[in-house]
Amino acid sequence: MKPNVTFWILLLIAATQLGGMSCQVPKPVAIGEDDEIIVFADDTTWGSMRQLLREVLEDTVFTPQPERWFVLRREPFDQYAAFEKYKNRVVVGTLDGTGPVSEYVIASLDANVRAKVEAGEEAVINKYDSRARNQLLMFLIGADLKTLEASVRLRSQDILYFFKKMMLRWELLEIESRRRYVKTEIQDDLQRKYGWSIIVAHDYFVAIDSASAKFFWMRRANPADLERWIFVHWIDSADVRKLDESYVLAVRDTITKRFMRTVEDDAFVQIAPYNLRIDKTSFQNRFAYETRGNWRFSDKSGGGPFVNYTFYDDSSRRIYMLDGSIFAPRVEKKKLILQVDGLLNTFQSGKSETK
Repeated sequence: MKPNVTFWILLLIAATQLGGMSCQVPKPVAIGEDDEIIVFADDTTWGSMRQLLREVLEDTVFTPQPERWFVLRREPFDQYAAFEKYKNRVVVGTLDGTGPVSEYVIASLDANVRAKVEAGEEAVINKYDSRARNQLLMFLIGADLKTLEASVRLRSQDILYFFKKMMLRWELLEIESRRRYVKTEIQDDLQRKYGWSIIVAHDYFVAIDSASAKFFWMRRANPADLERWIFVHWIDSADVRKLDESYVLAVRDTITKRFMRTVEDDAFVQIAPYNLRIDKTSFQNRFAYETRGNWRFSDKSGGGPFVNYTFYDDSSRRIYMLDGSIFAPRVEKKKLILQVDGLLNTFQSGKSETK
């Protein structure tokens, strides 16, 4: 089960970092693009690992057009200091290497970690905020190239996951920076009526708020040909034994068929049968199914990407479904789906956090 770094945890981390530096010069905020990864590797290592690293970190997200999650940018090691404040960095080396990067890796390891690397027990080491705030420095290390390659293949999903969560972390911090513009009155109303809340950004409007159907849908249509949709659906007195992958897909299709329809009411939103992925994860310390894929209109006239979190909340005995979708023909959608993912991660059930 993969951990999910949630909104409020991230804010606590940020507050802790700032509060703990009252007697020091605060670290600067990391720079660079969210989807750019700076790579340092010796020539031999890069020649052997380049294709694999690109397969892992430039993994394709289908929106439905293929887009890359990240872009790798290799830089010479003698420029390492010039990139120490960048958001995403990877140092790739081996214990038997003789180049400057491998020598740096070897010198950086303490005896215990080196022993684990030699035994094949450790290959991925993360350092957060080493030279700047909100920064990930990842070491990929193996005893030799063959071992390193095997380890990267084995941990490929984790490696990509760590960087994708950093993208989400940046998005959540951006949401927090705009908190003074959010529609807090809607948040408060949701908390009062339903016992949960979610940030409603200033440019979203409420499309449907149905207590009887237990369905809340907010939309952003600015500009008019670029839409973002977020809905929350909940099921009271839910039987957690029903919660599995097929249940998630069936509930989503049922809800969207009922509520997310074209203006002419002759087509509706449904899950597209391609590029669909469901993972077991943790959402705010609850077991959850994370679904990513594409939706389409039933008449196949359009579609786009969506992300969905479905989980059981023991305190309320509810199954919650949180869903974000994008409709943006002719433009790249990776950043847009990240934005709705960020808003989904501001969801809070139980006691209100809204001030």
